[in-house]
Amino acid sequence: MRFDHCAHTYDAYAAPQRAFAARVADFIHAGAETDVIELGAGTGALTRSVCAATRVAVHATDASPAMVELGRKNVPEARWSRLDAFVEPVPQSQLQLSSGLLHWAEDPERVLRKWKAALRSGGRMVHAFPCEPCLREWRSLVPEGPVRWRDEAAWSFLFESANLKVSRKRLWVDTMLFSSALDMIRAMHRSGVTGHPRLGPGRLRQAMRTYEAAHRAAGGISATWAWLAIEAH
Repeated sequence: MRFDHCAHTYDAYAAPQRAFAARVADFIHAGAETDVIELGAGTGALTRSVCAATRVAVHATDASPAMVELGRKNVPEARWSRLDAFVEPVPQSQLQLSSGLLHWAEDPERVLRKWKAALRSGGRMVHAFPCEPCLREWRSLVPEGPVRWRDEAAWSFLFESANLKVSRKRLWVDTMLFSSALDMIRAMHRSGVTGHPRLGPGRLRQAMRTYEAAHRAAGGISATWAWLAIEAH
């Protein structure tokens, strides 16, 4: 992931992430907790909604200093700090949140055990992330990528393996349109989610031509996006 490098272009190209963050905010039902922490808050798409729903200051964190700086400007009512939630100690909280972070972990079960230890007594976590069948059309052409894709059942099993009790979950699957395959790839690249380049230019051009031919729809080319939210304690 290249979020620090792409922080200045993230907001312009992360429309799917923002759309799902709004749904995650509704799923959370924040408001009763006395302290709330958000991990991987990025530029504050979820943070803004959670701040509006709760009376306490949200502690918003991200591993990227550039994202934290932008988040602080976008949502000044939150308390912002830099934190790599995968490796650094996570502060204690009653409500722990993230959207679009956990799927980047190399060992999600280990990370979830670590995050569980940071919940106060009676606390809960809500973590949301893309999952199968997200971007299945593109991945059928280009299977290499920076993420190991899991479906809803596999993610539920990981939470339970981390000694967490899943209390609620919600999967959203949408079809989103881009003006072209190039526009879709550009959006992924400039929002920082593509990782390090893995394709040569010739293979990339061929994959985009194949995608255009197979997935042209009225108004552009179609892409499946899927986002899973899990509440656990």
